[in-house]
Amino acid sequence: MKNKIRLFVAFAALFALGSACNMSTANISSFKVSKDKAGTQETKDFKAGETIYAATVIANSPDKVTVKTYLTADDAPMLNKGETVPGSEVNVELPGSGTANYSLPIPAGLKGGRFTLHAEMINAAGEKKDSKHENIKIEPASAGTSSP
Repeated sequence: MKNKIRLFVAFAALFALGSACNMSTANISSFKVSKDKAGTQETKDFKAGETIYAATVIANSPDKVTVKTYLTADDAPMLNKGETVPGSEVNVELPGSGTANYSLPIPAGLKGGRFTLHAEMINAAGEKKDSKHENIKIEPASAGTSSP
């Protein structure tokens, strides 16, 4: 009888462990970069003077998270590779699953280059739990374009 109870307990423990491993955890389910606030014009190519919009969708999060979005230089005049573009970092707190929206007006005087837009999901303890990124290209404004 004791062996049957031990066997039952062992199977129950294995089942519980297997079920826990299959549970979904909080994650970035989508990261879209676009030229419009609604996200209908997805792109990775921009011109100085335009605005970069991004929507980061957090899924399966029962707890508060912070979405940190920022732009780093890959190959851009006057910026070192990997350097965060000044003024590009935005933190959005979400009470759980949801969408963090981001917008960054590109200065008309920017000389262009290649950049990476990052989105990081950070839990309440300050730990980075997931991240996504998109490589983007910014062209300089054409001659005659003035600052908005």
